Amino acid sequence: MTEAVITGLGPVALNGLGKDRFWEALRNGKAGICPVVHSQGDRHSREIAGRIPRSWILERDSYSHFNGASWRTKLIVAAARLALQDAGLTQTEYSSCRASVIMGASNIDMEVTERELAVYMESGAACPTGIASASPHAAASEIARELNCSGTVLTFTVACSSGLVSIIAAVESILRGESDLVLAGGGDASVTPFFVNSLCATGVHPSNSGNGSAMASKPFDAQREGGVLTEGAGVVLVESLEHARQRGAHIYARVTGWGIANATSPKLLREAFASAMEQSLARAGLSPGMIDYVSAHAPGIQLSDRLEVQAIKDVFGVQAYNLAVGSIKSMIGNPMAASGPLQVIAAAQSIEHGYLPPTTNYQHPDPHCDLDFVPNLGRVARIRKVMVNSSGIGGCIASLIVTKVNPGSR
Repeated sequence: MTEAVITGLGPVALNGLGKDRFWEALRNGKAGICPVVHSQGDRHSREIAGRIPRSWILERDSYSHFNGASWRTKLIVAAARLALQDAGLTQTEYSSCRASVIMGASNIDMEVTERELAVYMESGAACPTGIASASPHAAASEIARELNCSGTVLTFTVACSSGLVSIIAAVESILRGESDLVLAGGGDASVTPFFVNSLCATGVHPSNSGNGSAMASKPFDAQREGGVLTEGAGVVLVESLEHARQRGAHIYARVTGWGIANATSPKLLREAFASAMEQSLARAGLSPGMIDYVSAHAPGIQLSDRLEVQAIKDVFGVQAYNLAVGSIKSMIGNPMAASGPLQVIAAAQSIEHGYLPPTTNYQHPDPHCDLDFVPNLGRVARIRKVMVNSSGIGGCIASLIVTKVNPGSR
């Protein structure tokens, strides 16, 4: 059986575009969260959220051939282009292989939906391209069209876990021998008036707009108020080890284990987290003590952060207190379907550089969250195996393990 490896990284995050800027920002604890003002007629609202600067994307790449695409689609396409470029592949080379595209999006495109609904309510006229633009599958479809990909083209929609689940599906496609190359990941751009206020109403997004924006996202901190909604996209190129060797590709890491579980109620979130992590360990043939770092889902929500920590203790036992656990959402917020892929990209770079990025904004210890969260300052570390966790509204929990590649196996 072949192995699945990661050979291309394409991050589009608040704190950096492309792997080098993204990694430098993570090393330095740099965030990109800021106040966002929404205007609807005479009403104005101010929330803490995070938007990708339009100039980063529109001035860098040409989108003239699909001007009707949504902002989310453009973010995901940009991430796919970055991953392909980082992997050293041209579009022609990609399309000449047994290639696939598997993406994740948390829901319908809220920016398109809210805009078109407002037009419809005012004029009674519906846009003929609105449904296609708002479809969760729009980005995967556009990437496949741009790359002339005739292989498998899929989209997973399981809330924030969508991006990590898409990477798991890509790995399985490689291992089944269906694909040699898969662009996998996801993204979201749902910083819209209705969606942000809906999250505030549920208590999972900070409603205190007076909170300092740079400090708003604070996973594991006792005074955390919720996950800060942001935009973003992350795509990786997953490749069979044989194919990567044949073309002399740079290999960041192997994907060795994964698991997916479901919590049918918030009370079962702890058990679902534990199940997904145990599945990933078993598939990788690892004991808990062999994991060096856990990239936690941890968006900064009181209940879910606590339950994820409890699940880590359930799985790792006393070894949990010797384990580094971090959340890059302290710097990138929660870009929903992009969060898992961006965590995987950060994990691959942590392995490559031997460095753990910090969990920033950690000031008030929570007695229920008492592990080593790499607080506020990153550090040099020997990292060979990283577990990445992701959780979505509705109960889908995913866990994935990326492992350092031995020099002799490249």
